[in-house]
Amino acid sequence: MSDLNFSQPERRSFFVPILLAVVAIVIAVGVAIHFFPATSVDLVHVRTEVLPIETLFKSNTVIGLSEANHMVFIASTVKVDNHLRVPIYLDDFHITLTDRSGAEMTVSADTPKDLPDLEANYPGIKPLMTTPLVRNTGIDSEKSAEGTLLFALSIPKSVWDARKSAVIKVDLYHQPPMYVTLPQ
Repeated sequence: MSDLNFSQPERRSFFVPILLAVVAIVIAVGVAIHFFPATSVDLVHVRTEVLPIETLFKSNTVIGLSEANHMVFIASTVKVDNHLRVPIYLDDFHITLTDRSGAEMTVSADTPKDLPDLEANYPGIKPLMTTPLVRNTGIDSEKSAEGTLLFALSIPKSVWDARKSAVIKVDLYHQPPMYVTLPQ
């Protein structure tokens, strides 16, 4: 009869597989945080000022005929807060006005190159545009930018006052657009 042998086989250590699994999880979390940031970009409305302009054109061909041109300049100051881990760049700015009937009008913001001509023609714009917010502005991580956007709407002031809503859209490069609703 053979001898009984009660010796146990040598146990394998699980230290190396567990260590590799933990390292793989840490790398996966690091990649996810880098490519899918959990924070965001915020757009905050600071203030809005309205400058109504009415221009009367008198005709020499028909007696008593005059034509009025209504324009409303909206100078809205906004603040963009970048809570991402990467810098962002501002692309374009629009305002969408919805009147009481539901009709919408979308207008792009005036560029800083247009400001000298507008200020020369409409002197009331100059005090409203102390710090314009310009396209292609870069905002570093955990920083913010504040500036004024100027929109020229071809409507009478009464339509602006009776609006259903007015929403500013800020487009960013490589990020979804941001929206802020202007108060009544």
